[in-house]
Amino acid sequence: MCDETNMTEAGAERDRFKKPSKSVCVYDCRPDSSDALARTLDIANVDYNGFLQALKQEFSLSTNETFVISTTDRREIDEELYIFKNDFHVLIWICMCFDETEELVDGKTLHLLKSVNQELSVATQERIEYLPHYHTLVQCGMYEYYASEGQKALPYAFAELIDNALSATAKNTGIRRIEIRLLFDESQGGPAVVVMDNGCGMTSKQLNNWAVYRLSKFIRENDMFHSEKPGYERPSPVPRSLNSDISYFGVGGKQAVFYIGQSVRMISKPAGSPDVHEFVMSKEDFERKELNREDIYSGFIRNRKPGDCSHVNVIEEQFLRSIVIEEDAKESFTAVVITGIQPEHVVYLKQYFSLWTRELAHTYHYYIHGIDGNDKRKIRKTDHFSNIDIQISLFERSPRIPVVVNLRDVDNDMQTLYVSSSASTFEFKAIGARDSLVEGLIRYHPFLYDRETYPVDPYAASAGPLEDEDEDCVVLNSEGRGKQPIFECFWNGRLIPYTSVSEFEWCKRPKKPGAVPSECYNRISGVLFANDRFQVSTNKLTFMDLELQLRDKETIFTRVHNGQEQRVKIEREFTNWLKECHERFDKQVMFQGFQGVMTREDVPKRLQSPWAKFQAIKWDGKTYKKGQFVKSVKTQPILFGSVVQFLLYGDHEDDVYATGGHVQIALEPKDLYDEQRIIPIFKIDRQATAKAIKEHIDNELAKLPEQLKVMWPKGNDWAENDARPAGTPLGPIKVDILNKNGETKSRLPVAGNSKKLSVDLKIIWHSPKGDVPINSFIGVHSAKWEYWFKAMEGEAVSFMLDIISSPVHVGVPFNIPLNFRDEFEYPTQPPCDIKLQLECSSLKLSYEGIAFGTTSVIRNVRVMGKISHQSKLLGAPDLPVDVVDCSNTGSGLMLTKPLLLKTVNPEQVLTAKFNIPNNRTVACVERQLRILPSSRISRLEVYRQEEGSDDVMVIQNSERIDWTVNWTAELNANELSRGKLPHLCVPSQAQREYFCNVSFHDRHTVNMSFIIVPRPDEPERLRVNLSESTVKMGEILSGNTYVEVIDQYGNKTDCLNAESVKTLSVSANDLDKEALAIEWKASIGRLSVSGVRFKAGSIGPRELCFKYQDMKEFVRIEVTAGPPAKIILLEKPEIPFQVINGHGLDTPLVMQLCDEWGNPSPDQRVEIGMKNLSSLIKVKSSVMSQPVDSEGKACFILERITGAKGEHHLEFLGSFSRNGIPGPIISLNVIPDPNKPVKLCIEYDSAATLCAGDVFPVFTVVVLSEEGGPIALNVVPNKAVKLAPETPPSTPVVSNSNIRANRTLLDSLNLKIMDQYDNAAGEGIDGKVVVTVEGPGDIVVPLFENGDKSLSYSLINGETPITDLVLLENSPGVDGAEYILQFHPEIQQTSVTIAPYSLPFRFCNDAEYQKFVATLSKKKDSLSRTILMYKEFFETNEELKSELQRQVQDATHKQNELKPELMKSGLDISKLTTVAHLAQVEDDDAAKVISWHILGDMDCVVTETTSAAKKIYDDTQGRQQVIPLETVFWRPNDRCYIGSMAVSNELCVFFATLLGDTILIDDLDSANDYRRQVVQNKMQCPTLLTRQGERIRSNGKFGGLQNKAPSIEKLRGQVFGAPLPKEYHHTCHQIGLLQQYCVAMKKASDVRSEYNSHVENLQSPQMKQKQQEHNQQREELKELEKTLARTPEKMSYAARVKRSLEPETPEPSVPPKRIRRKSYKLGKSIVI
Repeated sequence: MCDETNMTEAGAERDRFKKPSKSVCVYDCRPDSSDALARTLDIANVDYNGFLQALKQEFSLSTNETFVISTTDRREIDEELYIFKNDFHVLIWICMCFDETEELVDGKTLHLLKSVNQELSVATQERIEYLPHYHTLVQCGMYEYYASEGQKALPYAFAELIDNALSATAKNTGIRRIEIRLLFDESQGGPAVVVMDNGCGMTSKQLNNWAVYRLSKFIRENDMFHSEKPGYERPSPVPRSLNSDISYFGVGGKQAVFYIGQSVRMISKPAGSPDVHEFVMSKEDFERKELNREDIYSGFIRNRKPGDCSHVNVIEEQFLRSIVIEEDAKESFTAVVITGIQPEHVVYLKQYFSLWTRELAHTYHYYIHGIDGNDKRKIRKTDHFSNIDIQISLFERSPRIPVVVNLRDVDNDMQTLYVSSSASTFEFKAIGARDSLVEGLIRYHPFLYDRETYPVDPYAASAGPLEDEDEDCVVLNSEGRGKQPIFECFWNGRLIPYTSVSEFEWCKRPKKPGAVPSECYNRISGVLFANDRFQVSTNKLTFMDLELQLRDKETIFTRVHNGQEQRVKIEREFTNWLKECHERFDKQVMFQGFQGVMTREDVPKRLQSPWAKFQAIKWDGKTYKKGQFVKSVKTQPILFGSVVQFLLYGDHEDDVYATGGHVQIALEPKDLYDEQRIIPIFKIDRQATAKAIKEHIDNELAKLPEQLKVMWPKGNDWAENDARPAGTPLGPIKVDILNKNGETKSRLPVAGNSKKLSVDLKIIWHSPKGDVPINSFIGVHSAKWEYWFKAMEGEAVSFMLDIISSPVHVGVPFNIPLNFRDEFEYPTQPPCDIKLQLECSSLKLSYEGIAFGTTSVIRNVRVMGKISHQSKLLGAPDLPVDVVDCSNTGSGLMLTKPLLLKTVNPEQVLTAKFNIPNNRTVACVERQLRILPSSRISRLEVYRQEEGSDDVMVIQNSERIDWTVNWTAELNANELSRGKLPHLCVPSQAQREYFCNVSFHDRHTVNMSFIIVPRPDEPERLRVNLSESTVKMGEILSGNTYVEVIDQYGNKTDCLNAESVKTLSVSANDLDKEALAIEWKASIGRLSVSGVRFKAGSIGPRELCFKYQDMKEFVRIEVTAGPPAKIILLEKPEIPFQVINGHGLDTPLVMQLCDEWGNPSPDQRVEIGMKNLSSLIKVKSSVMSQPVDSEGKACFILERITGAKGEHHLEFLGSFSRNGIPGPIISLNVIPDPNKPVKLCIEYDSAATLCAGDVFPVFTVVVLSEEGGPIALNVVPNKAVKLAPETPPSTPVVSNSNIRANRTLLDSLNLKIMDQYDNAAGEGIDGKVVVTVEGPGDIVVPLFENGDKSLSYSLINGETPITDLVLLENSPGVDGAEYILQFHPEIQQTSVTIAPYSLPFRFCNDAEYQKFVATLSKKKDSLSRTILMYKEFFETNEELKSELQRQVQDATHKQNELKPELMKSGLDISKLTTVAHLAQVEDDDAAKVISWHILGDMDCVVTETTSAAKKIYDDTQGRQQVIPLETVFWRPNDRCYIGSMAVSNELCVFFATLLGDTILIDDLDSANDYRRQVVQNKMQCPTLLTRQGERIRSNGKFGGLQNKAPSIEKLRGQVFGAPLPKEYHHTCHQIGLLQQYCVAMKKASDVRSEYNSHVENLQSPQMKQKQQEHNQQREELKELEKTLARTPEKMSYAARVKRSLEPETPEPSVPPKRIRRKSYKLGKSIVI
């Protein structure tokens, strides 16, 4: 196991040993108390008595007053419950025990009562915590995916992880690689599942966001600059909505990983970061935290370098090591490592590998293959979706070969089958409300030869027949799609598997047969691509509102053809497309016997050729051949005939299958029809038999005319071969037509044919040259006379005019006689249908009628029109022609206009010619006319002549003259008489036209006018018009600059033209002439100058010079700073900056925003941020990003810099409109802090060999700084308190013999004045140390050498060496007694008290006895140490036993306490989101009508504050309506009588504001009765709603669609939900209690087992043996102490010798010790 668990446990252990602060809230609930407020008592480090004293003091309780302190569930707090010990570890353990029993935790509420059963006098409140159980997270996948409609949900769990990977790789420019590894090799630490991608990775903040359950993308925070607004931005629309924006709700990843396994490790490296972030979440960790009472929803993110696998457990997680090693080669990535895989999942993933990988290929079909899908028939185009590579690998134990599948290579997923088997597609779009868009696609799968090509799911087919089918007969794909829905549904490009749409109204099968066979509707499949405006469930298995919105009447369907939308009637377009698909692609008929190719002319020209001819077809199991009788269906009329041939359009040369085709039929009986028809093959009646068809044809033949019957009604029969003279009438004759049955017929005997029969009578002349038909008559059947031929004469072939009376006058009627003749010139009657036509060249003719006979007469013919005389003048051009009407009287008066002739001759002769048009019989008359000049003025002529010039210009009447004048002079009569008009002066401005009129008044007025058009003077200078006078450096001046040439008065001249572009030049300092463009604008007659840009230099005014020929014009332009392009550092100090680690910079860093040329830019929209380029340092600054000020500056103060030694870099970047602005990179040279300790260097004698009981060698500890050198720590000793040696000596044993060595107490002992921590603290303390000997009681004490009772040693600087301390020879003393050497310090400082040092020693009178005592002393010391260790060992075991016994008691108590709680229940949770989610209505009818009544507010988001509402408003660009509760106004008497709504108390007022005084009543009649009674009482009646869906408004109006609630389906899901059943809460409570009881039982069992194990260990033989050894050594020690305490008796020499020869008793071995909860200090030495 890796050390994440160790990190967690270490953190928890630190928290466990923190000294807790604990307090309780106490309510005074005694009956005589009026205090309703809680009082807080601090009980940290307070025992039970102290707690009672604090309680009495706080509530002023007397000593003799009785009271009870209890918990809120009336459990009395006594001394047994309130346990407290001074030992800190025990305190922690006790607090943990109280937490488990829910007693006296921090913030616990207690009651101060008179008695336990007393009623509460005041209401109290208790603080509780209710975090969701961790099962909410670890079992969320089970809850979501076990509702997967009986299907295996593992592929959809993997799909959630692929969704996250697609979102992470959305911005990849190269291959978007996603890999799923199934590591099922147990030898490598499996089983495990790894999902990896090469996306953008996650920062530690984003990884934290991922861990938060239900933290959707809309509310996540980021860790970028503050200028970037956090929040979700919807991607731009793309085809098929393949925008990779499918990681949505913040729940799918957690649901998936905990459905697949029990632990997940997230490993991610964000782009541009050198660090890898790693986070572990597991069910085991949650259980451990719950058991240890730790914060469950917390953890640690490990930040490490790539490839660092030091934390990986090599044995258990060997596979993880290889994954970590791969990190070095990756710029960014994310790996999801799932372990603890469910065994049933492992079996499924192995056995059904092909099945679930196929399901994933189906889900992401269009992400993998692009918008056209896996269509191998098309040339694949490069698009941004085809770069997605999803690979799945299965690794098992060797020698099994790994299985690798790329989803792009899967070719049997359903969408691939649909695409590959389709022949044509029908695309459409559906556009609904709120930008909802669905792109649709319908595919046609044709019938080929003998089967349907609609694809069948191969895995579904292998499953066998359904339950309701016959097991013995399974027909696959008998009718194509069958009853399956047409459309599969995709959301943002990925499949939503459990939602399908059966059909739409416009594409469903019609109830009545139409032009398309009904089976064609079973040959279509479809796909719907919905955008994210449609809602899906959090597990992305179902749509919530797709079909409801698509069936809404406001949804508009349009067809998409060749990428263009067509607003056509989609039902008609779909039917035409389906019909075309059937005719083109279905191959249902087999054509046989190819006979060649023909061209048809009865079809449109584009379809006339080629048509293949065949002799026979096979269709529906039958064969139809040439010559076979057939019958048609669905034709008008029904046709019977024989097959001539079969026709099929297209180039064919052999037998072929097709759907359509035609058949050519020769209609039968041929005697009746004698024609051929071509009909579609599908109109052949396949049910008709040959016998029935032959019988019908024979019946038709019997009805045909068989013979004629001729009769002479008037008896003038003409017998055969009779001779009659010419002109003899023939007839009348009657004829009857008879059929074979003798029946009379007048029409053809064909149903539906209205053609009548006729009889033809021909008269034939038997001439010498042969028979010649000379006449023919056709008799038609009539209801009156049937077939009847009247008496007949010759046919008229010519006519002649008879005599007409003359003359004929205009308008006077007259008759015209006509004589008709036959071809033999005999008079005859004219034909009855003869038409008369009368014409006249110049007159109109009319008549009343014709009298027919041998001589026919045209009656009352009238001639209408004018007979005019014309007069024409000849002899001069442009003479008039006049006409006069003479038709009435024969004469007329001709008046002409005056002749105006311009002539220079004194007279002129003209000829006048008079004639009658169109009448050549009347001769013309001519007359001569003499023309003389007139004395009257007819016109004026004006001439223009400039002074001093001989040039004269004639001005025409109404002429426009291009010069500018102003007629201001007065008239001069003399000059006017000479024909000279006043002068016209030229004005200075050419702005308008001038109208001049010259008139002469005599008997007649003659006018002459002209218009003077302004014209400028000669060009003199340039004029430049600027659209803007300010331009930014580097940018082009907005608008165009126009240049024109003007005269001296400012009038625009016309001297510029297109050629002037080459002559005009523009110049200025730093002007970018490459961008300059000069164009000629012909429409305005000016030169246009564009592209004026300055690309260098300083800002300020610039002179722009325009030059044309020798003319110049200067304009001034103000140049400002260009667009922000870079950031520079002002006041640069020495670089790199020297900074001590842990310190900051004294000088602030001032950044200046500049344009590309270094000019300061004051654009305050730019924000400058600081970025740390090195992960080895941390920088604390006053601000990390800030906008620039009005001067374009931003100041950064680096307060603290910590990191590794060396040079590091900080980069300053600017941001504006998501565009980055580069800035300087500052180098920071971090130097180590010489005063900061970082390391301990320990030096000691590592070669020393230590034996048991020895003292460790000296350890030299050196504290090293960051520089690497030692830190001079000024550690001063504490207050001097004692005199002690550096090394404690052993107990001396001396005698008073003559041998000096036996009398020596101390050879050398160095005493120092020390503090309580044994540090030398005697610096500066001088004095002396007096050594004396003290004994017990009044016994005699030994003397020092030279007989002194005391000795003095110098104390210099707190140190004195004691050397050669020897007793006096034969010194007095009690043999075997124990004396004490007292070292008394005597110092000059009276304020310091130093404790003396005492050293016990044994005194003997005999040297031999001295040795004996020394041996006993040594043995005593050894036994004392051993006994002490045994004592500590047994005390620890007893303490552990007591702790375990207490845990058993507490666990048992908790278990017993939970038993009665299993019978209780009750829980309620309220949620504050949208209005639709804030209330629940149990009754469906009430829910419908209330939701409809406030439908406009149902999607309104309710917030607590206005700021939160404003944030939602800004994030949605104002599209989401919001309402903050703090702005809702309500009155105390607001009420709402909607009793069926379940609303929390806090929201009652809010719903009262929405609904007002609305009342819900059962039915409309009751509502009207209620309103009538309220109104009769002169009261205002509120709005009334009924459960039936009616509404009566407050004004009394009801009825109509606006007051009738629609069906609940049409409310689009905006309906209040129903509350959960009451049993749900009871069951949830029981589940929680059972889980707690289970935990309590397990804990009680574990603690009891540990306690029993410990008791057994205490009673084991080993422990009993140790106890015996302990007792034995204690007894031996007592004996030694008694021996040493007795006064020695005289012992014989033998005894002394024997005693001296006894071997030394070896030291007993130290018993092994169990690990204990605390350590003990054993002394200055450490025993090995």
